[in-house]
Amino acid sequence: MAWTTAYLAALGDPRQTPPFMPQPRSFSAQRVRQTVRLRRGGRTLRLVLSNEFGNGPLVIDAVTVGGGVPVPYQGGAQWKIPPGEAVTGDPVALSTAAGDELEIACLVSGDAEPAAYLHSAQRTGDVTPVGGLGGREEFSSLYWITRVLTDAPATGPVVIAFGDSITRGDGTTGDRDQRYPDHLQRRLFAAGIKDAVVLNAGIGGNRLLGPLFGPTMTERFARDVLGVPEATHVVIMGGLNDIAMGASASDITEALFALARRAEERGVQPILGTLTPLMSSVYEMFQADGNEGVRQAVNRAIITQRDWPVADFAARLAAPDDPARLAPAFDSGDGVHPGDAGARAAAEAVDPSLFT
Repeated sequence: MAWTTAYLAALGDPRQTPPFMPQPRSFSAQRVRQTVRLRRGGRTLRLVLSNEFGNGPLVIDAVTVGGGVPVPYQGGAQWKIPPGEAVTGDPVALSTAAGDELEIACLVSGDAEPAAYLHSAQRTGDVTPVGGLGGREEFSSLYWITRVLTDAPATGPVVIAFGDSITRGDGTTGDRDQRYPDHLQRRLFAAGIKDAVVLNAGIGGNRLLGPLFGPTMTERFARDVLGVPEATHVVIMGGLNDIAMGASASDITEALFALARRAEERGVQPILGTLTPLMSSVYEMFQADGNEGVRQAVNRAIITQRDWPVADFAARLAAPDDPARLAPAFDSGDGVHPGDAGARAAAEAVDPSLFT
């Protein structure tokens, strides 16, 4: 059976989490409940859980979906995932539809480290103690869940939105699916491309070229884009964090174009996204002298190349009177990350005809 991807999360290394980001947590004698939005339905599903960055085995005593349906691994209830690996559970008969929310609960009777996570998932999860002694705690990160697979075939375009926090949706309202890939999913549906699937492979704090919160976009491209066999398109937007860390326009452009070539070589159509405005940022590292010139140089290179289509996110989100700044209506409040309206506008920069 050919399994397709109904949900994807690009997970990072908890040990690389900068102090200004939500910090990872560990779990002990707790039930960890998380919810994801499926982009494809089916009659049978499989879970992929990750211990990619763990220091030792990740032991989860039981996993359930949909409010109590057991998800076995290699025929048993317990999942024991070696460090450095992601593993796929056994098939589970559970009917789902595109757009469904899927509850995934992991029972940890011992101790479990973060292992692989998204520091900002725009989703609220919770933990409750095993045995019922103690209260419920909420968190806004995502742990271990990297994919949900389904038995339904891919009958339309499968679009990977690949990037940093702008793609991930930092700054948008949690639990309301307001990230730009969410809006792009709705946009394609409204355009009549009703079998399209848009998967969010963004990581906040991610870079093309070096460490911040990783692995880097260059390192994880094989995992998060080329590792989705049914992928037909990838929208690549990244480089703002590289600018903040002092990278040159030529280095950023070269890295973006290299990703586009890798996608094209594998039969995946790349779409290059321009870098969004940053000069109204409340973060000094984005406002350093010369940064705006680097951003403009990268965007000129993207717009003037003729090898791949372009989504001009920068033009769509810029203030009319100052293209170096986000339009106030699109600003989440920190001058860098688009809010809900900005994420919707970003999706409008992507031409649906690219996917027909």
